[in-house]
Amino acid sequence: KNVFEGDFMIFAAGALAGPNFEGSKQMVAIPAAAVAGRIGGVSISPRAAGVALGFSLTKPGARVSFSLGPVLRFRSNRSGTIKDPVVASLGKLRGVIESGFNLGVTARKVLNGHDQLSAGVDFRWDVSKRGGGGVISPSVSYLTPLSRAQVVGVLLSADFGNKRFAEYNYNVSAAGSAASGLPVYSARGGLKSFSAGVFTGRDFDGNLLNGGLSVAVGAMYSRLTGSAAESPITRQRGRRGQWVAGGGLAYVI
Repeated sequence: KNVFEGDFMIFAAGALAGPNFEGSKQMVAIPAAAVAGRIGGVSISPRAAGVALGFSLTKPGARVSFSLGPVLRFRSNRSGTIKDPVVASLGKLRGVIESGFNLGVTARKVLNGHDQLSAGVDFRWDVSKRGGGGVISPSVSYLTPLSRAQVVGVLLSADFGNKRFAEYNYNVSAAGSAASGLPVYSARGGLKSFSAGVFTGRDFDGNLLNGGLSVAVGAMYSRLTGSAAESPITRQRGRRGQWVAGGGLAYVI
């Protein structure tokens, strides 16, 4: 029996270590949780503090499938405790709710009988009306088993933000400059970052196909570019290179 052939759900919980905010050089640890799966032919995919649904546009069992669906996430950049006192003097940002849609394509049995290659793109806009702008996030991922007990995956992605997104997150106003000592900066839209990540999961009973409990670890490196890297918030107080690593437990039903 293969639990992944029909409807299934994955519930995961653990912890992440990553930058205090986008561009920060201070690291923090936070709890994390995610869900993924498929119910009634609708795929459920995790996002950073969010989720995406994919409604299939092809027949069940197709080797190459296409999907379309809504996406929702919460962007908390600089809305919590800011550890850098200079950046903190700029004031906190309000958390932004981003929503939109995603397009995806998945090819199965690419290099072996059990792997899959997926590509997709999210189109998200600030629906909380806080001035957060819009983001386009393309990604490519590959997933393959190493054995009946272990799976490994890799992910490449990028984020493009429009001018309002860049101004909201990376501007330094005249008032902010007076308060922090950082130079005035006007951000522009464009490529915000590109990322590469890897993860692996191992089933406790040695058989991924029957579901149950497993453990997973992963890491991702992101490189800020454009206004995200050139803003004094990053250039003078932080760093362009951003690491996120984490691990936890997952249960498949």
